[in-house]
Amino acid sequence: MRRKKILLITPMLHQGGFERICALTAKLLKDTYEVHIAVFTKEDLFYDVSGVDLIDLNLPSKNGKINKIVNIIKRAMRLRALKKRMGIDISYSFGTTANIVNVLSKANDTTWAGIRGYGALTDSGIGLICRHADTVVSCTKTMEADIRQKFAPKSCATLYNPCDTEAIRALADEEGGIEPSHADFLKREGALIVSMGREDDLKGFWHLMKSFSLIKKALPKARLMIIGDGAYKEYKELASALHIEKSVLFTGVRRNPFALLKYADVYTLTSQTEGFPNALIEAMACGVPCVSVNCMTGPNEILSEDFLQYCDRCKTYEADYGILTGIFTGEKNLDADVITKEEQIFADTLTSLLTDKARLDAYRKKAQKRAEDFGMDVYVRRITELAQQK
Repeated sequence: MRRKKILLITPMLHQGGFERICALTAKLLKDTYEVHIAVFTKEDLFYDVSGVDLIDLNLPSKNGKINKIVNIIKRAMRLRALKKRMGIDISYSFGTTANIVNVLSKANDTTWAGIRGYGALTDSGIGLICRHADTVVSCTKTMEADIRQKFAPKSCATLYNPCDTEAIRALADEEGGIEPSHADFLKREGALIVSMGREDDLKGFWHLMKSFSLIKKALPKARLMIIGDGAYKEYKELASALHIEKSVLFTGVRRNPFALLKYADVYTLTSQTEGFPNALIEAMACGVPCVSVNCMTGPNEILSEDFLQYCDRCKTYEADYGILTGIFTGEKNLDADVITKEEQIFADTLTSLLTDKARLDAYRKKAQKRAEDFGMDVYVRRITELAQQK
């Protein structure tokens, strides 16, 4: 029987969230389907997609409004010709830029437009995408509900991001690879709080640091580690102003963050918005208890199966697989003298958990169990169901 041909479309395969999901999807599906990846440029190729046909449309991004419009048209024309020539059955795009080109290049294929972040719902072009895609694929059920209500697409489905729990645990157990300065930090006494993410205001790291300064009053030996890309200059300055600089470590981007993550006593997420926070699942796969703000979207769906009972974004909940706290309000504020009510609540919640070994142990076991619900086999099964609906 002829295998269905699936074309995955992403602007680039540089280091990023939806790029990683695109590359992983290709690897997971290539034994069942004829899988191809189309990129607008091969520049900064980061992810290994060996064994998958990688097609470079050779139309990198352009500056200027007119040039951008012309580029979209060129990409759509080139992609449409490719789809027709190859007889593509399903075209699955990742991110707003690729989604626009995908729906504009529709030939005889079924188009899936992947919405990977809640912020994408305010992007220009989202209406066009939702009107013309055969299926809009969201990464959370909350996002799917919003898309249905606001844009009334032809079809909408939720496909949670996959987590390779087995690989993550193997990487966490790898010996070596930890820098001496990081190793010294890990050897110190005191509770270790970890968060992961690039230097980006959306991650709300100033809230985390202010909350941590309050935790230090109750737990003087507590430590904070932030793993992710960026110089973090203003956050290092904030740490000094808060007098916590000796207890905070910014590791930068790590090829194997799990070797560090496994030492955490608690993992925290302080984002203003997310799509589906992969790092939260990865921490759970390592058996790390989690405390997360209940932002849009993802945390409540990850930390509870019955997430609809945890929809008040201002409350603190002891959910099934972790703790949800109220979202942070207000603009970015790097003034060390300004501490918000929400930052105090977040600090109190963490302090309470860190001083309760029984709860920590319970959430550690529950976290590992819950991570399996987002495993690779679950993802493949769900995407296969969608493909069979074509």
